Amino acid sequence: MRNLDRAQYLSRDELHSLQSAKLRSIVRHAFENVAFYRKKFDAAGLTPDDIRETGDLAKIPITNKKDIQAALPGELLSRGIDPAKCIVKNTSGSTGTPLRFFVNARERDFQRLLNLRIFLAGGFRLTDKTAYIINPHRFPDGKYWFQDYGILRRYYLSVFDSAEKHADALRRIRPDIVYGYPSNLTLLALAIKEGGIADIRPKAVFSSAEALEKQPRALIEAAMKTKVYDVLGLVETGDIAWECPAKEGYHVNSDAVAMEFLDESDRPVAPGERGRLVCTNLYTYTMPLIRYEAGDICVPSGGTCSCGRTLPLMESIKGRANDFIVLPDGKIVASCFLVILMQSFHEVAQYRVIQERRESIVMQIVKGERFSESTPGRIAEEVGRITGNRLKVEMAFLDALPRDASGKIRTVMSKVVPGLQSRILDYAGGGE
Repeated sequence: MRNLDRAQYLSRDELHSLQSAKLRSIVRHAFENVAFYRKKFDAAGLTPDDIRETGDLAKIPITNKKDIQAALPGELLSRGIDPAKCIVKNTSGSTGTPLRFFVNARERDFQRLLNLRIFLAGGFRLTDKTAYIINPHRFPDGKYWFQDYGILRRYYLSVFDSAEKHADALRRIRPDIVYGYPSNLTLLALAIKEGGIADIRPKAVFSSAEALEKQPRALIEAAMKTKVYDVLGLVETGDIAWECPAKEGYHVNSDAVAMEFLDESDRPVAPGERGRLVCTNLYTYTMPLIRYEAGDICVPSGGTCSCGRTLPLMESIKGRANDFIVLPDGKIVASCFLVILMQSFHEVAQYRVIQERRESIVMQIVKGERFSESTPGRIAEEVGRITGNRLKVEMAFLDALPRDASGKIRTVMSKVVPGLQSRILDYAGGGE
């Protein structure tokens, strides 16, 4: 942890040297031990000696989600790795493409330390209580010994539960920190304001995994009388960029990831311009990710932060927002439940959910190689299990999903959310 803390304040040259050393190591490892990258390097006529520093990344072909999906079993893992002994992380992502990623325990713990660094910057103390509103499949199996002594006390709430249930749990827990999806946090904030709840007062709220827009941020801050810090976190990479209390941009974890922001011709964009996010993980040797296109659109910054940290800044994250889903009884639920649900359906190549009526949703699906006759029924069964069989699920099978004007595939689109935006605006200014 001491090294992670010190890395936040390295000079630009020191940080570049650290990044480049880690890059050389991961590239050589991938070339020598990962069949997928050996093929990529051979096809491009590259060897590890061609990659000496981060400026050489442009020589390496970009890897996208379709490349990951198309790889043969075992091609992406390092030689000698037993998948059964790995920690598996499933993602659907904002492109609607389900993927699986593997890390070992040491890499998982390093991701947790990166998360802890973000919390500490936001005022967290080791004896604080943290409530996580997350995917229940990511709840830990056990706890560390030091948690019995009041260190890093953590409580886990399911994203599948209602905002009212979240509020009840938080009133019991009285956490110092709340962490969750912006959509869940928005509904929680509405439940707090509309329920007149006055005793959920964490010292900070951290949002991740979806776009945090201006009005929901203001609502969450007004409801819980605290500050919200946004985090760019991906299942594939862990947390890679985050806001500090100065809120002058997102600090990039450049000691853990090399981030590029590219235009449609794969050239770097200028500060202040939108670019496709391409990441190289600098610590995941189990399943290396080199020049991986995450599917997000971000805006790099050329500025520095008044907080004193020298980690480079990113201005903003674009195009990760999804709509809410409305049940037949009018209840509004965070759409992340659908995104999480689809993470286990690897036979689906891509998907999108569209709601035009309260009674039903339409799932547009691009079939993957392992898609079977039972897949649609199993998807509908899972949606019914979570919603109490209140939503009819219709299926539409397509060859490809059309993209919106930004080039993104919006995973969940609803045309029936009644007055939600006006409710958010009513409370975002602090009114009762």
